[in-house]
Amino acid sequence: MQKQSVRNTTSLFADDPHEGTYCCLGCKKEIKRTYVPFIKKYGISTACPCVVAEREREQLESDRRYRKGKMERVFSRSIMNDNLKQATFQNFIKREGTESVLSAFKEFVRTYESRKTGILAYGPPGNGKSHLAASAHHTLDHQGYVCLFLDFPQLVEIAKGTFKNHSKVSITDIVSAAVSCDLLTLDELGAGSLTEFEYKDLLFPILNGRQGKLTNFTTNLNLEQLEMWLYKDKSGNVLDEQGRLFDRILGSVDIYENKGTSKRREDALKRLNEGQ
Repeated sequence: MQKQSVRNTTSLFADDPHEGTYCCLGCKKEIKRTYVPFIKKYGISTACPCVVAEREREQLESDRRYRKGKMERVFSRSIMNDNLKQATFQNFIKREGTESVLSAFKEFVRTYESRKTGILAYGPPGNGKSHLAASAHHTLDHQGYVCLFLDFPQLVEIAKGTFKNHSKVSITDIVSAAVSCDLLTLDELGAGSLTEFEYKDLLFPILNGRQGKLTNFTTNLNLEQLEMWLYKDKSGNVLDEQGRLFDRILGSVDIYENKGTSKRREDALKRLNEGQ
């Protein structure tokens, strides 16, 4: 039997039953056909790897568009302030004490595909934790990943809004969108006092559902304070008696203390001195 190549076709079956090879137009690789008796033609039993990769890429993009659309419907109003919307690694102002956490977030982005752990950055207010977390969020979002950045106090307000009769979003919608994204960033964790509703209906199901997925956190609390914030609500009622959620958080992140001073405080003092 004479061996021929198929030109300018993506058909898996040759019109000529004597054609025994298929030439992929993508990688130009020839694939041997197998004769299929019941249709009396030669076909290929497996697709070319480049065709499979292209179909997988298209499916991934379709899935990401679906999840991003769902996420944007749930969080229709922005919960990121204007300064953080402009945050990049390039416009982050380095100060003493910020070196390790800056390097950690850059490395997080660089190794995102192979990472098993997110980042928990803690330290005093105003020293750039949120800026760096937002920079990582923006970078990966621009690369096509489905990324969600949630300021925790504002997330709570959105959740409370579901109690209104005219609300088109439910708590289930909020939790589902937060669980399904590729990267979740919870900013300002530990702000205010945690309630039973916020713990049992919001925070726990989100973080429990994200086991195995990457989540980044920023907090002004140290680890002991964060454990106590999760342990009891503002009325002193026990929420996380066995420390399950705190344990899940610690087990899913690399921990970095941002020892930098407050940029906001430095700017305020500078304005004060200039005005004198």
